[in-house]
Amino acid sequence: MTATVPPHLEQRPLSESSAATRIVPITRDLLEPCWQLRLRALKDHPEAFGQPYDEAAALTPADILQTFDTFWDFGDNQVFGAVTGDGNVVGMTGVAGWNRAKMRHRMDIWGVYVAPEYRGRGISDRLLDAAIAHARRIDGVLQLHFQVVSSNHAALKSYERSGFVRWGRMPRADIIDGQALDNDFMVLMLDAPGDGMGIDPEGTFS
Repeated sequence: MTATVPPHLEQRPLSESSAATRIVPITRDLLEPCWQLRLRALKDHPEAFGQPYDEAAALTPADILQTFDTFWDFGDNQVFGAVTGDGNVVGMTGVAGWNRAKMRHRMDIWGVYVAPEYRGRGISDRLLDAAIAHARRIDGVLQLHFQVVSSNHAALKSYERSGFVRWGRMPRADIIDGQALDNDFMVLMLDAPGDGMGIDPEGTFS
């Protein structure tokens, strides 16, 4: 599936600096700078990502390309990047589906990250917009899921602005250097209300 970013994604108010940054699907020619951004995210914020930095940093170029071909850009999966006018990738997010028939109505948002020097410009919102729009164009996808560290209040607010709601919490989802971190589960229902498939996800949050 060839991913495109539809025109309506530019409807959010943009600052001048944000408008100069394009949200595009990551292709092979952008894989290297996007991977370097991923490594920066894993190193600087190990609490926010499941993959350890050392594991990712040890991958060979062949391994990275295989990851791209078998996960990042496999089937309906897609990674979106925020690319500046001079070609730097300063933000990214992925959206991935499930192969099992009973789970194909779900997709997951993963790997959301914006370089600190580019935060506060609405880039994370635009990346989420791109991922949501991509999922909406896939037949049979009814909901998007996301998992975020419970103490990351800025991230939680960003996802809530995009329509996600919290429905549950996993205590001690990760333990890093002896510190236990809870994770909140979030969901965005893509199907229209009244079709018999909708639920109130907040009803199960405690």
